[in-house]
Amino acid sequence: MKISKDALWKGIIETLIDDFIAYFFPDLVKVIDFSRGFEFLDTELQKLIPNSPGQKRHADKLIKVWFKNGEEVWFLIHVEVQGYQDPLFALRMYECIYRIRDKYQRPVTGLAIYTDWDRTYHYSQFQESFLGSQIVYSFNTYVLRDHLPAELAKNPNPFAAVMEAAWQHLDKPKDDQSLREMKIDLIWRLKSRNISREKISLIIDFIRYFVPFTNSEISTNFEQDLMTITNSTIPMGLREAILEDVKQQGIEQGIATEKYEFTKKLWELQEFSLEKIAILVDLPKEQIFEIILSLLQANGQSIEEAEQQIMAYQTKFVP
Repeated sequence: MKISKDALWKGIIETLIDDFIAYFFPDLVKVIDFSRGFEFLDTELQKLIPNSPGQKRHADKLIKVWFKNGEEVWFLIHVEVQGYQDPLFALRMYECIYRIRDKYQRPVTGLAIYTDWDRTYHYSQFQESFLGSQIVYSFNTYVLRDHLPAELAKNPNPFAAVMEAAWQHLDKPKDDQSLREMKIDLIWRLKSRNISREKISLIIDFIRYFVPFTNSEISTNFEQDLMTITNSTIPMGLREAILEDVKQQGIEQGIATEKYEFTKKLWELQEFSLEKIAILVDLPKEQIFEIILSLLQANGQSIEEAEQQIMAYQTKFVP
């Protein structure tokens, strides 16, 4: 099964947001009030930037955080993927930042994560001069190729393991058997890290889907390896079977009805956290919560009862 990298990046950033902030903005860890959580404003970002001059967008995230002094700040994150060369990318970063700043009247920082080889389009600044006036906007950048797997493997932050997994695409093996060996090695080393089981499970999903196999036999062998490594009692092909079932019902992937039905099926299995469901369905966690809430209300529960059931369900996945 192929899951878009866009969905994988959005899902892993959102579910490992504490680790994400600590990895890319370590100096801010002491001033951020993590107890207040984070608010993801991707829908608002889409409203602010409805039409992009680029060919396509990848994993744009707008995240609202609070500092310990009570100040609200916004993070704009854009993940760039292999093969996407956009000469207007710096302009797009600038357009995003000034529209966000104009709407919220709060400080904003931008981060571009480049996961391809071509430095030609690895911009860190937008600059424009005209008749004596000048605009200069500099933003944070992270270039994956500058952080080798050996370096990432030594970093205890769980998001370093995610970035190491992203090397599957940057330095993709020539054949599926080598890719299988790379994935298995990543997973074994991931399990040796001092990371919670829930986070390990999420990162394994990222490793598993980030670069798909083309050989079905090797893909099957990998699934069997994965079940052995993780001591899984749930067939790893279950999610694929659910997707196939949805397709057989004639619902095209990407349509709202399909996402609703897929969420319903995953919820009924009672085997996936909301974070995992969000990754698989490619919807924000908040929307997954709302869908499940509506399902429970349709069964006669009050909104308070439904919310309590969902919160109690989530505790099953707390390590």
